[in-house]
Amino acid sequence: MALGILAGSVVSVIALGAAGMAPMMAALAFLGGMTWVVGNYLLIIAVARAGMARSFIVINFSAVLSFIGGVVFLGELPGLTATRLAIMAGAVGLVLLGSYLVTTTAPKNGSKAPGSKGAGTDGGLMRKGLIAAFVATVFFTVYNTMIAYVLNTAGTPVGITFVTIAPGAVTGAILVAVLSRRGELKDWLSAPVKWHMLAIIQGLMWATAMVLIMFGWMGTGIALGTPVQVGTQTLVSSLWGVMAFGELRGLKDPGAAYIKFAAGAALTVAGIVLMTLS
Repeated sequence: MALGILAGSVVSVIALGAAGMAPMMAALAFLGGMTWVVGNYLLIIAVARAGMARSFIVINFSAVLSFIGGVVFLGELPGLTATRLAIMAGAVGLVLLGSYLVTTTAPKNGSKAPGSKGAGTDGGLMRKGLIAAFVATVFFTVYNTMIAYVLNTAGTPVGITFVTIAPGAVTGAILVAVLSRRGELKDWLSAPVKWHMLAIIQGLMWATAMVLIMFGWMGTGIALGTPVQVGTQTLVSSLWGVMAFGELRGLKDPGAAYIKFAAGAALTVAGIVLMTLS
C-alpha cells in the first residue's frame, strides 16, 4: 500500500506542480508519513481482530482528538464561546458512549469471528483489536495536526507536502514490517502478485483521498474538517462490514448485538455532526 501511496504522490506533484518547501516542514511531513503508517498498522490489526464495523466506529474518536489538536495546538476556531465549548463537550460524550456500546457487541469466548461461518475466535482477542483501534486514533491525530501545521501555518502547497509524506510512509512501513518480529516482511515478499497489485491500488486510492482531504483542511482546518471526513468514513465502513461481511452474524444473541451496534453508531455519528455544526 505504501508503494501505491508513493506512486500517487508522484502523480499529485505532476498534477499540482512542485514548489519550494522549508527543510523543517519537509522533515515534519516526512515524520507525519511515518506516524500515519503506525496508526494504519494498528487499524489493520483492529480490523483483522474485530472487523471493519466495530473498528471504524472506535476510529471516530480521532475526530474528537483532532478537534482538540486543531483548537489547542493550531489555534483554529478562536471565537469559541463557553456555550459552544459545552456543546463540544456533549458531542465528545456522545462519541464515547456510542463507541462503548459498539465495543459491547464483541462476543464472549467461543463465539464466531466477524463474518466467519466456521470455528469461533476468542472474544478477548476481538476486544484487544478494539483497543488497537483506539490507540490508532492517537497516531492519526498526531498526523493530522502535523500536516495541518505544514499546510495552514507554514503555508506549504498540497502537492509538495504530499510528495514528502509518501517517502515517510514507505520508510515507516518497512520499519513496522522489520520490527514486528512476526515475519511480515518475509510474508510480503512471498505474497502473490495479485495481492501486491491490490495493495498498490489501495495506496493510489488513499493518495487521491488524502490530497482531497488536505485541500479540505486548508479551507476548514482539522477541527471541523476531520469530523466530516471521519463521520462519512464511519458510515460507509460500518455498513460495509455489517452488510457485506456479516460481522455481527454468528453471535448467541444477534438481535441485541444489532440494536447495540445501531444505537452506538447513531450516537457516535450524532456526536460528530453536533461537533461539526455547533
